[in-house]
Amino acid sequence: MSHNDTEIEIKIKLDEGAFLKVRENVQNSAKFVKKVRQIDEYFTPAHRNFVEPRFPFEWLSIRKRGDKTILNYKHFVPENAEVHTHCDEFETEIKNPEGLKKIFSAINLKPLVTVDKERETYDYNGEFEIALDVVKDLGHFIEIEAMKEFGTVEKAREKLFKLAKSLGVDTSNPDLRGYPFLMMEKKGLVKK
Repeated sequence: MSHNDTEIEIKIKLDEGAFLKVRENVQNSAKFVKKVRQIDEYFTPAHRNFVEPRFPFEWLSIRKRGDKTILNYKHFVPENAEVHTHCDEFETEIKNPEGLKKIFSAINLKPLVTVDKERETYDYNGEFEIALDVVKDLGHFIEIEAMKEFGTVEKAREKLFKLAKSLGVDTSNPDLRGYPFLMMEKKGLVKK
């Protein structure tokens, strides 16, 4: 979810032991919101392959959230950069996902990968959303997203990293690409 169509977040992979310790810290400092299974199916246009650039900066997905299905598009900034600071995020609920997939096929949008995860979501003082994810075939992650305006992207990112450290997260190796890229890398679908 984005704030005013802009998403500013960090994501960090954790081993299972660190994940359990961080979860305990999160449970002691933030308000539990929900636990849900999320399934995201990613697509790319044939005429403009989103995974062609060395550092992909666009994603189009159909996201299942319980009984809700959402069409989501993300455009990361800066383009073609190893480190993205934030992304523009647009989404809308769809009532007929199978019909949309038929449309995608008809206009030559190709399926890429599916990301299947169990997510626990927490609210930290109304300022941050903390997600603890167990992603099928990828492992354990924490994702922290700014839910309010902090003046600049840089200030928001500074606060995200500060919060992560306060929760006991080693922030020295944040994930720079996201779950779809990691899944495509695992399947040999992207350049290294």
